[in-house]
Amino acid sequence: MEPEYFDAAPTDWVAPGETALIEVDGWPVGLANVDGEFYAFAALCPHQGTKLAGRPLEDRCIVTCTGHGSRYDVITGKCVKPSNEDGFDQDMQTYPLRVVDDVIQIAVD
Repeated sequence: MEPEYFDAAPTDWVAPGETALIEVDGWPVGLANVDGEFYAFAALCPHQGTKLAGRPLEDRCIVTCTGHGSRYDVITGKCVKPSNEDGFDQDMQTYPLRVVDDVIQIAVD
């Protein structure tokens, strides 16, 4: 069964190399533009809930938590650098995304 997609943002909403905080069906979601491709991820760090969305991308597709320095790949959700404080290294959630008629649609479940 295909997930339910919700209109989230126009494709010109987030510039390449940037992320934005958006709301999808009542959920805070991060939206990243990696070289013109879009990816949706959990807006908050899984470690202690620090906001990840709205931070600039580093090293093409990495967002860094300002709380404890954890780094996440927005494409895969993989934690690529654990927390400076306690070594926490849980991956972050990512969400299915598609583009229809210049509108980014995201499925959250």
